[in-house]
Amino acid sequence: MFRILMHHFVVHNGYDVLRLPLGPERIFLQLVMQGGGKVGVVIFFSISAWFFLDREQTIKSNLKRVWIMERELLFWSLILVTFYLVFDRTDLSMKLMMKSVMPLSIGVW
Repeated sequence: MFRILMHHFVVHNGYDVLRLPLGPERIFLQLVMQGGGKVGVVIFFSISAWFFLDREQTIKSNLKRVWIMERELLFWSLILVTFYLVFDRTDLSMKLMMKSVMPLSIGVW
């Protein structure tokens, strides 16, 4: 998970790594941090698949897992919209509030 976070830190922020001059900082950011995230994703999915394949799969157990995931997404989505409500009301809109109430069906996550 740490490798994936490192990758997101390099790729999904406002700091353009490609504009850095070739040197130790750019090499570290691109090779270690950005490249390590791709390896981390492969390791994460391999471990997840191992645990999912460990038990018998049924439609009922899969639907139960989907329902649990939907509840977790709804919980965290409502927490985040509450932070917007408390700390940053200027960016809060009715559209964002509706997306936060139905995160999976609208495709927020």
